[in-house]
Amino acid sequence: MRSTIFLLLFVATSAFGQHIKDEEKQLNAAFDKTNYWASYQGTDGKINAADSVLSYEVVFSKLLLKVTAADPETIRYNFDALVKNGMEIVTSEDGNFRIYSWDDQSGGTMRRYHKIFQFRDKKRVLSKSLPGIDIALYKQINVVVSQGKTFYVTQNISILSSALTYHQLKVFSIENGKLNDKAILIKTKSGIMNKLGYEVDLSSTANSGQEVPDYSTQYDKKDKIFTIPLILANGKVTNKKISYQFKGKYFEKL
Repeated sequence: MRSTIFLLLFVATSAFGQHIKDEEKQLNAAFDKTNYWASYQGTDGKINAADSVLSYEVVFSKLLLKVTAADPETIRYNFDALVKNGMEIVTSEDGNFRIYSWDDQSGGTMRRYHKIFQFRDKKRVLSKSLPGIDIALYKQINVVVSQGKTFYVTQNISILSSALTYHQLKVFSIENGKLNDKAILIKTKSGIMNKLGYEVDLSSTANSGQEVPDYSTQYDKKDKIFTIPLILANGKVTNKKISYQFKGKYFEKL
C-alpha cells in the first residue's frame, strides 16, 4: 500500500515538473524571439525589426502573465532559462511576493523595463501588470512587519542614460487579494511616504574625472536599516550615508 502511494506521488510530482518545464520552454521561445529582433542586423528593407520586437514583446508579456496567474507553483520556480536570457526575478523572503522584470529592448541609453507582479493571498496566487510605462528594474525585496501587517520594501534602479541613474525604495503590500503599490512605511519630513529615491549623475562636473564612492542602496536585515548615499545639491556623491531604520511602525531617519 505504501509503495503504491509513493508511486502515485512520484508520478504526480514528475508530471508537475514536466508541465512547468514545458511552460518555461514556451516562455523562453517567445523571449528568444524578442531578443533576436532586438539585435537584428539584417539589411532587408521589407523587415522592420523594431515592430517585430514590440510584437513579440506583447506576446511574451501576455504569456508570462497567463502562466504565472494560472499556475500557482510558478511563484517558487527558478525559471533558470529565462534568467540566463536576461530576465530579472526577485522574490521576497516569505515567498509570497515576486517581481519579474526585463528590458523591452526599445530604449537607447535610457532603458525601459516591463514587469509582472506575482503574489500569494492566503491559498491563491495572482499576477498582474501595473499600467503605464515604468523604467525601473527591480533588484531586491525585503519583508517588514508593521503592526501585524506585512510590507514589502523593494529596491529598483532606472537607467536614464549611460551616466544618469535613479535609485528607489518602493513599498508594496497585499490586501484583500489585491496588490497595493501605494502602501506607506517611510517617515520623512514631508510625511509618511510610499517611496524614497535619489539620482546619481556621473557626468556632472562634481563627479566627472574623479573616483565616485559606492552609491548603491544597502540593507541591514538584522537591524532593519536602509542606507543611501548623501548627495550634495551640486550632484556630488559623497562618502557620507543617510540611514533609515525601522522603528516598529515606520522607517525613520537616524
